Amino acid sequence: MATLGTPQLNPQDARIIDEIWSHNLSLVQIWESYKLVHLQASISLEEAIRRYTGWLRDNDRSPRYIQEIRWVLEELRGHIGDHLTVAQHTTFLVVGALKKCRSAGTKKIRYQSFYSWLYDQQLIPQPLNFKSIQTRTSRTNPEILTNQQVASLIHHCPDNLRSYIWLCLCMGLRVSEANRTQHISDRGGFLIIGEEAAVKTRTRRVCEVLPGHEQYLPSIQRQRNLRNRLNQLRDESGIARWHRNVMRHTAASHWLNHYQDEAKAALHLGHSPTMLHRHYKALVTRKESEEFFKLWEQAR
Repeated sequence: MATLGTPQLNPQDARIIDEIWSHNLSLVQIWESYKLVHLQASISLEEAIRRYTGWLRDNDRSPRYIQEIRWVLEELRGHIGDHLTVAQHTTFLVVGALKKCRSAGTKKIRYQSFYSWLYDQQLIPQPLNFKSIQTRTSRTNPEILTNQQVASLIHHCPDNLRSYIWLCLCMGLRVSEANRTQHISDRGGFLIIGEEAAVKTRTRRVCEVLPGHEQYLPSIQRQRNLRNRLNQLRDESGIARWHRNVMRHTAASHWLNHYQDEAKAALHLGHSPTMLHRHYKALVTRKESEEFFKLWEQAR
């Protein structure tokens, strides 16, 4: 009976097998990488942005948030161009794009979410290493409203809008949360924010309702035409500057003072304790916070 001899490999195949052996790779890993790079039709950055924003829309992200993401990613596209498919993007390439951007720290987070999604969708062969990207972060304090401005807002606020303003400016709900009233309820002096309302974190949370604030609970309802109504309220209240997140920033600074505990305030706001401490500590005094919450208690 004839026996088979030892198979003879050409130098190229021998080198490939030696690399597989030395890197301790399995055939499954090799095949998955091969499929991602060679077998799946890759797409352009323009098409990737279109699919990603469509996915955000399908997952109920707000139109304003989606538009901001599109602006950030279109800036990335402007720096990288369309001559490469997303499967050819590398950490080095994205680092180069980030260095050309303003507010690189914020955009790094957006890019990381985008490329993580691409990897989950098997549109890039491996995740990018964003931990290696060093960016400067802004240390400027967030804008907040003074108690005088808050008092003016409450005074000029129509009755049918007052509970919405209370949710955002006093309780600190995100704009995307405050109008999902079908997923917000009250129970025994606590406000329950369902995970369907908490679009950003997808985490249910329970918020304390302070004594005297129960008056706002019965009239919580979905609001329409908010942009025009809020602009009118701002003008009537004599407030010139109105940063997008000024209501939540104002509430966060006062709840941090109220609890004197980053962890408790973070649970209330659906925020990380580290971020809360970094941005909102020492923006207002304890006395100002006490006055702030009394303004809502006295508004009837």
